[in-house]
Amino acid sequence: MSTGKRPRAFVFNLRWEKILRNSRFKAVILALTLTQMSEGMTQTALTWIAFRTGHNNLSLVATIGFLQTLVPFLIILPGGFLADRLPSSPMLSGINLFKGFTYSLIPLFSLFGPVSVLKLEIIVILTAVLSSLFAPAFNAALPTFVPSDAIKKANGWIQTFGQGGYLLGPLTAGGLLFYLKAPWIILGAGIGFVLAAMILIVIPAMGPGLPAPASPPDRVSPTLLPDEDPPGFRTAVREMVSFLKQKPSLVAGFLLIGLFGLINAPLPLLFPLMATQMFGMDKGFYTVLSSAYFLGPFFSGLIVIGSSRLPALFLILSGYLLSGAALFGLSKSQSVWTGPTMLVLAGAGISLTQPLVTEWFQQSIPRHFLGKAFSVSGFLFLIFCLVGIKGGTLLVQRYGLHPFLEGMGISLCILAGVLLLATQLSRKVFPKVTANPSLPDS
Repeated sequence: MSTGKRPRAFVFNLRWEKILRNSRFKAVILALTLTQMSEGMTQTALTWIAFRTGHNNLSLVATIGFLQTLVPFLIILPGGFLADRLPSSPMLSGINLFKGFTYSLIPLFSLFGPVSVLKLEIIVILTAVLSSLFAPAFNAALPTFVPSDAIKKANGWIQTFGQGGYLLGPLTAGGLLFYLKAPWIILGAGIGFVLAAMILIVIPAMGPGLPAPASPPDRVSPTLLPDEDPPGFRTAVREMVSFLKQKPSLVAGFLLIGLFGLINAPLPLLFPLMATQMFGMDKGFYTVLSSAYFLGPFFSGLIVIGSSRLPALFLILSGYLLSGAALFGLSKSQSVWTGPTMLVLAGAGISLTQPLVTEWFQQSIPRHFLGKAFSVSGFLFLIFCLVGIKGGTLLVQRYGLHPFLEGMGISLCILAGVLLLATQLSRKVFPKVTANPSLPDS
């Protein structure tokens, strides 16, 4: 019997249960799952309301999606400054309370008749003002809840539970749509936001008695000393720019997040059209398509948890290849079985980007401007989302749904193939980022 080390690229090890025994992390996971489930319920019901209010046309759906992207685009950069200076738990809790309140205005207005387009747009704008701060604040706060040697596993479980919660949202909303009107589903989601806020407010940060393992000499520590104050906005921005000049490979992470937004943003807006035009079904199948797509990131989280020696960049670009092939297959599908299957594969492939790039940033960027770094990443993500939403909607309206999906699939396969080749030809352009906690640059 050999006692040597076994080479492995992907394996689940029982030791990954250790992070789930961390009480702080269990509370974070529970709050995130509730938040994502409520978000999934809200978006499913809101998209259906917009689709029906717009007389089965994509115009209002696209407008709401555009507003939900444009408003965060305008405020996410200063929001990152707040994420670095305000206590994490109260900030995250307050955002959820605000979302629960504003979304609950929809069922309140529905008591007096159909909710008008103007009211829907105002509620979407109000909610987007603060909700856009949740992701950068949450990602920046994670190193204060778990030790640094557990960040990779933590991000994998966050992807799995977070997307699992988001998956439950469309599933729950889809079942309830047969018995309740969509505005009342949104009220239930608002209650979920409030419950998540109550959990977030009581999660303590990791104290000085639980230090993270020492960083290697060539890495910047992601934490401040206990008596050190965060720098001002301009100082922090200058420090971050200087840091990126020293670590230019991190720019690739920002660009990969942007590409993720370009592909991911327009797809959920097309699900009502897919259900009615491609498959000849109604709201029940719309929620099946939505659930199938958001099941994909659940599997991608498991891949991140189990990855060991495979380079993270290789995983990300392979995911783009998988998504491109799946979207091309979807464009040729008319089956109620193969269509959702293709969406599962597309969602799994494209969603490998977020947890791997997030962990890379958390391990490589100092804590006192980590929130701003995630805000910059989110800013670029939103730019690409805006392009994807507007461009995707125009292309679908001009050329049709099938040609759009086919073109997107072919383009994504070609792009991923070219970038995979570039990783082999030029390590300076795309350095080998390994899928382990250190994520060194080569």
